[in-house]
Amino acid sequence: MATIDDVAKAVGVSKGTVSSVFSKKRPISQEVTERVLAVAKELGYYPNHVARSLATRKTMIAGLKMPISRDMSLSGFEIQMINGVMKQLAKHGYRVLLDTLPEHDDPTSFSMDPVDGVILLNPRKADPRIDRYGQMGIPIVLVGRPDPDDRSLSYVDNDNEALACEVGRYLLGLGHRSVLFLNTIRDMTVASDRAAGLRRAFAERGLALDDDRIAYYSHEAYGNAAAYGYSALREMWGRLSFTAVITDTDRVALGVYRAARELGIAIPDELSVIALNNDATLAQEMEPQLTAVELYAETLGIEAASLLMDMMAEYEPQQKMIETKLIVRSSCKSLV
Repeated sequence: MATIDDVAKAVGVSKGTVSSVFSKKRPISQEVTERVLAVAKELGYYPNHVARSLATRKTMIAGLKMPISRDMSLSGFEIQMINGVMKQLAKHGYRVLLDTLPEHDDPTSFSMDPVDGVILLNPRKADPRIDRYGQMGIPIVLVGRPDPDDRSLSYVDNDNEALACEVGRYLLGLGHRSVLFLNTIRDMTVASDRAAGLRRAFAERGLALDDDRIAYYSHEAYGNAAAYGYSALREMWGRLSFTAVITDTDRVALGVYRAARELGIAIPDELSVIALNNDATLAQEMEPQLTAVELYAETLGIEAASLLMDMMAEYEPQQKMIETKLIVRSSCKSLV
């Protein structure tokens, strides 16, 4: 079996140069890179990841903690997020270890993976995972605002309070005064931010948004997002009076659409629907096409990966906000 010494000798460069071509630890010219790769292929040389990890004291692996639904299906948002993370980390020679364990629901499942750093989605209020990684000395970047808003942590997020306020203003501008908000899990920081933003929009009109107008997702109660939307509308319709539903995701909206069809509720004539994230393919295939908020998930992933590289290089913590955009389609009706 060929060794790194064999490749270096055949190309006429140092072992460090050959190593850098594969690890991307430092830039190597295109000409030398191509020669090294060609000779390595000819000799049948493959870098030993374990040996390199022992030598550098790095695994060259980053963890992506992304709990997903029990049916193990990935949403458009999650796929775009993963793409962004992988694209950015690959530039630096890093691989991604995707961990889908729902450790926030079961603290005993907290995993100590062989990674150099971690990107953690959906932080909770007083999230114990953040302290655990700190105790282990593992750099961490959050996708979502920590609670409390700790500037000693690096995170990337949308301005969730502002985007929910914008959605509230949009519906109020259409004449909707009574809405149902199908929010995410109660103790996530994004849930409290979005509830606060929607309440702010109502307060600006001298109106109140009562607590019974905000529902919260639960893995135990619903299993997946579509089931949440479906069950919530069937439970709430007739018990509460509302002309519009705001859903946490487009998949929750998909469940709302299904329940509306079964209940004979016309969208948007009798019920307007808007989602707080945008899978463009899914939204445009729904009938009527779903009005939604573009969160730019791939950009969130790219920025989170960039911040993680900085944290692993011992840079100062940073916080970045990614803009959002309301995509108006045909699922909302004006009442004025």
